[in-house]
Amino acid sequence: MSWLKSIFRGKEAAGRAGSLRLSDLGEWLDEISHDPDFEERLQEIYGRMEEISKEFARDTEALRIATADDKTPPKLLRAGQAARGELIKQLTSLAEKLEPPRQRDIESASAHHWALVKGLERTVTIFGRAQRYVAALFPRESERINSDLTRISRLLVELEIEIGRRRSVLEEIWYSKELCTKIQKDLTQIRVLEATTKRDEERVEELRDSVSKGEAELRRLASSDEGRRADDMSKRLDQRRQELSSVNAEMVGLIAPLTKALNRVAKQGATERLSLQRKEVLERLCIAPSQVPKEDIGSALMELRSHMASLGLRDKKREKVLEHIDLLIKNKALETLGSRSTDLQEEIGALEKQLFESSRESGLQKEDMKRSQKEIRGIETALEKGRKDLSSLEEKVSGEEAELKTRLGKLAGGSIELERENTTRTAPGKGESAG
Repeated sequence: MSWLKSIFRGKEAAGRAGSLRLSDLGEWLDEISHDPDFEERLQEIYGRMEEISKEFARDTEALRIATADDKTPPKLLRAGQAARGELIKQLTSLAEKLEPPRQRDIESASAHHWALVKGLERTVTIFGRAQRYVAALFPRESERINSDLTRISRLLVELEIEIGRRRSVLEEIWYSKELCTKIQKDLTQIRVLEATTKRDEERVEELRDSVSKGEAELRRLASSDEGRRADDMSKRLDQRRQELSSVNAEMVGLIAPLTKALNRVAKQGATERLSLQRKEVLERLCIAPSQVPKEDIGSALMELRSHMASLGLRDKKREKVLEHIDLLIKNKALETLGSRSTDLQEEIGALEKQLFESSRESGLQKEDMKRSQKEIRGIETALEKGRKDLSSLEEKVSGEEAELKTRLGKLAGGSIELERENTTRTAPGKGESAG
């Protein structure tokens, strides 16, 4: 890792690119967070501060013991001595703050710098108020104190600059660690999404293969003898259903002229104005004639005929209904059609049963195919969302890596490339694979 340390300390040739693995970046950033050069620079500043501190202490003591000219006016003398006393206290306090901290870390240096700045500000304020009197009585000593404060101020500026540089580096290190953590977390999520996407794509292929095989099996079944028999039964079943529909419609047509009479006899039977022997049959005959047993049709028509006079129909209408009833009783058209309807219903039921038995295998195959196709649609929906999430996450990581490379470049003083785990390079350009 010595080469990395030299990169971060600016000792490599300018413009030379380094390559870092994300998994190692945290350890390397920890290493460069301990900068001996910073401690050396602090020590150099603190050394000069100790020299100034000694001179400052001597100049403060000189000011304290200095005597004024005998010819000084009493009022000025009193004012000057009072001002000197207050100033001496503040200078002594500032001298104590000049003592460097034991530790040479950024926190200790910052705390010491802050306390010294505040102390210097107060000292300059008090010195500014007292200077007119002190300088009048002790001009040489006052000038030395002023010079000392100027030197201390310049030294604090140097210290502030050094602390600022160091803090800037530490902030870059902190942000780089944060970015590294985010990238590693996002890369883990990308690997999860990639694995999920691959698994779903493989599952879709399996299901499509299953559906394809199912279609082939259905074609085989359809072309087999059993399949052809089932096809014939299906056609015959459709024919019988159409015929049944036609028969039932014909029965409804034969009953249509009797509808008004049937409705009126049903109403009078309900109010007990008429006593009906075949009330339910008459009602069913009006609603669904195909469901009336053929042996009950004739007797029901006879009962309807017997009550025609009491239904309140006009003579002409009543005569037509009576003629139609007599025709139906005579030629037994409803019974014939009812018998055919019953036969067709029985044949249809038998065909449906046979067709179900012969088509069971193909039916099961079709159900399996439906389930597979439904699962395919569900997985494809999830795949579309997963691919969008993956693209969004990769774009996010690309931005994070670009920012991290910029920050590392500032720390290293040169270009830095990042390596993902099991990949060659990150942040590919246009046309390159994201790996």
